[in-house]
Parts: sequence; C-alpha cells; structure tokens
Amino acid sequence: MLRIFNPRSSELSDEELLGRYQATGELAWLGQLFERYAELVYGVCLKYCRDEQEAEDAAMAIFEQLVTKAREHEVHNFKSWLHVLTKNHCLMQLRKASRQREQNFEPQLMQSVDGRHHTIEISEDNGQMKGLQDCMAQLPEEQRQCVQAFYLEGHSYKEIAEFRQEELGRVRSYIQNGRRNLKICMEKKVDKRV
Repeated sequence: MLRIFNPRSSELSDEELLGRYQATGELAWLGQLFERYAELVYGVCLKYCRDEQEAEDAAMAIFEQLVTKAREHEVHNFKSWLHVLTKNHCLMQLRKASRQREQNFEPQLMQSVDGRHHTIEISEDNGQMKGLQDCMAQLPEEQRQCVQAFYLEGHSYKEIAEFRQEELGRVRSYIQNGRRNLKICMEKKVDKRV
C-alpha cells in the first residue's frame, strides 16, 4: 500500500489547505491535502497500471506534478480535480507505453484481413502528399489545427485543449471528425486516379 506521509489529522478544509499552499508554497500544506486522497490516487493508478509498484510510482509522480499545478490552476473542488489529474496522468502513461510497443512492430506484419495495409502509403512520387495537403486545406480550421497538432506535432488531447482553451470533448471531436473527413477526401482522390 502507498505510504507517502505520516497521517496527521487536520481540521482545515481542502480549500483552506490548498489556499495556504498556494499562498506560501510550503509543501507541508500540500502534503496534508494530498494525504487525504492518497488512497484515491493510488486506487485510480492501480486501476490503470494493474501493477502495485507502477501505481505507487505513478502516485508519486502525480504528487510531483501537484507541486507546480496546484499553484498554477484555480481549483474549486480539489478531490474532483485531483481525480481528473490522476486519470489523465495514467492515460498518458498508457499512451506512451502503447506508442513504444507500436514502434516495435514490423510494418509488413500489420495487414488487414483482405491483405491491404491499414495505413495509406504516402510518398511525394505518387502525388499522395499533394493530395493530403489539399485535403488538409479543405478541413474546417478547427479540425485542421487539431489534427495537425495531434498527428503531426504529437500533442495530447489535453495539451491541445489547454493551448486552444477549449473543452477536451470538443478537441476530441475536432480530431475525430477531421480524421474522418481526411479519410473520405483521400479515398475520393484515390478513386479518381483508378
């Protein structure tokens, strides 16, 4: 089980502890606040990591993030905010691990049932790069920017939402719709050549 701090009871509310930490920067206040929800954080991490040691490491990493994020963000409900922060951290770790595993696969092994490759080979020789650029230009501005930030620049949904100052669900929708519209556009270009 995760052991981070010595248990101390505090009669201060979450808001008071957070306010004192934000005002002074003293980790003791943040530590008392985190201590209240350490089991919640560990439980969420364990749900996603499925390994006790990884969950403990993730919980400690979340506390390290709190040191800066708790001072940068205006938090109205610390428990809910911490839960979302924990969930997002775990999802990002899973995503990074997934990307590393994906890089280990050989492309010739990744084929669909009918023998075609799952991705479209794009090369400047066959004009598909120009087609992709044309299709990107046809996307609505929000979709184009989000697709570019996610696929070409490697930003996460959360990062895109933060710098665009939009809701996470809206960014996810822009990316999904943009990807679908790109696929439709590219398929039409391929059909015209055939």
